[in-house]
Amino acid sequence: MVPKSLVDFLPANKDTNLSDSSGHGPSTLPEIDNPQQHRIQRVLLTLHNSLQTAFTAIGLGRKYPRRPSFEPDKFIPSSLLATMCPTIANEHNTQELDPSHGVSGPPYPFANMTIYRLIMWMNSGSHHKSEAEVSCLVKDVVQAEDFNPKDLDGFSVRRSLCALDDNGGKGTITFPDDWRETDITIEIPVRSKEDSSRSFTIPGFHYRPLVAVIRSVFADIQASAYHQFPFQRVWKYPLDGHQECVFDELYTSDSWLDAQDDLHRQPREPGCSLDHVIAGLMFFSDATHLATFRMAKVWPLYLYFGNLTKYTRSAPKSGACHLVGFFPSVGELPPALLSLSH
Repeated sequence: MVPKSLVDFLPANKDTNLSDSSGHGPSTLPEIDNPQQHRIQRVLLTLHNSLQTAFTAIGLGRKYPRRPSFEPDKFIPSSLLATMCPTIANEHNTQELDPSHGVSGPPYPFANMTIYRLIMWMNSGSHHKSEAEVSCLVKDVVQAEDFNPKDLDGFSVRRSLCALDDNGGKGTITFPDDWRETDITIEIPVRSKEDSSRSFTIPGFHYRPLVAVIRSVFADIQASAYHQFPFQRVWKYPLDGHQECVFDELYTSDSWLDAQDDLHRQPREPGCSLDHVIAGLMFFSDATHLATFRMAKVWPLYLYFGNLTKYTRSAPKSGACHLVGFFPSVGELPPALLSLSH
């Protein structure tokens, strides 16, 4: 006798759909016991439109797990790119200042463009102006079309700097991604394992919401150089042809590729045909001195995006560093916490 667990359920010879496809009344098909045991409930089909690029003269190539719709390095011909997603905005499009954001243009907060140009020149460069900077003063300030020497009648450097600090009496400027202030509560561990940790609240943490920063950065012209689709960079050995992975950027790492694969498996928003991409956030902080004698300092929090190649991201004038927060300095601990440290 065959054990019950090994009895085969043979497929039915007739359609197990209980609905009548002819539309002429109820179906007369006989009932089948436990039809769910041999009926396929759902089939998940995953298609990978991968792309393998040609190898360069030094044997480097790329393996995309999914065909990208955008490639910033122009390494892939446009005919090989996917067309399912709209490309980013034209890099020649410029974003004009939106007056609704409350950001006033020049000569604010000064009375005229002459004073504005002079103060901007004074606050730029070193404290001791070189010959080149003086020549720049003559060319960019004195000989500018909107420079008028009569505007300097009664000019005062101190009064103009006070106007700059006071924002012209118009209050605080509201930026598109406004700064916020909040209190941070951290848990301080104690020596004894039996006792619970103590809460310590630090006031005055200023920050920019990360979602607003990401939106602003990806809408900027520099986003045209961002790698939005990760890939494997491989090197082909010229003698026997075997391939090895080369890890040189964040978007060529296995972690980024795995995260991108998990992201593509997530359900899409209804009616959305945009690509799902990852923003690689890289945070950095270090004390910055504000005075010559190093008595005043702040702890800024900077943000870099790993989507940008390190050769551009590390350049001093790349503009790839974004200020997103200031850590407050705690002068002294409360008495309750001081007793814990002894």
